[in-house]
Amino acid sequence: MMFWKSSAIGATMALASTSAMAQVATLQRDRPSQWAGSEVAVGVLHHGSNFHPLGEKLIFDLPKLPAGQIYEGSEEDGTVDVQLVYRSAPLRFALKPRLTGKLQVNTAGRTSFASLGAEWRQHILQGRIYAQVGIGLTVHDGYRFTPDPFEPGLPISEAKRRYGIYRTRTSFGSQILFNPNASLGVRLNPRWAVEATWEHFSHHQWFSDQNPGIDNFGLRLVHTFGPHR
Repeated sequence: MMFWKSSAIGATMALASTSAMAQVATLQRDRPSQWAGSEVAVGVLHHGSNFHPLGEKLIFDLPKLPAGQIYEGSEEDGTVDVQLVYRSAPLRFALKPRLTGKLQVNTAGRTSFASLGAEWRQHILQGRIYAQVGIGLTVHDGYRFTPDPFEPGLPISEAKRRYGIYRTRTSFGSQILFNPNASLGVRLNPRWAVEATWEHFSHHQWFSDQNPGIDNFGLRLVHTFGPHR
């Protein structure tokens, strides 16, 4: 009789232990955390948003200039970018960065950017909200220096062509730029999140004196593929 009682108690404890382990595994699987898996995201950004929180410039409305005049570096402001993002699962060193690749395409035929870098994330409120900062290197399909429309002796047709470029395209001063960036995310569930994001592109006058930089601000929808194993 004692043997059967001991067996029953042992079986009950084993079943309870297995059930508890299964519940913990489910919580660990479903909990949005810094150990979530790789991600893809799609975003829409305002190209040239005049929002630069890390420097001396924080301008939303530039003063109006007389007709025919523009601010240097603001030639592409007001257009729209579509951004595609891939992030790896967090790596287990150096504060757990995510390796990141981004393609940001301008829908108005202005400058587009392709970036590789790393991002670091910190969660609060049990993973429901996170803040993220990153840095990357970027190449672009725009102009290092736009052609001079005021060069003496140009044919009128060529001068007009160059002037159109001068009015609508930014001279970045380098084909390689740095990409500091930051995001604030709200997790909708373990697989989906929405981010407000800021993306900056410039070279800090490392490669030439010409360095207007550009800031982009927008929203991204993020899909997480699964927990990191």
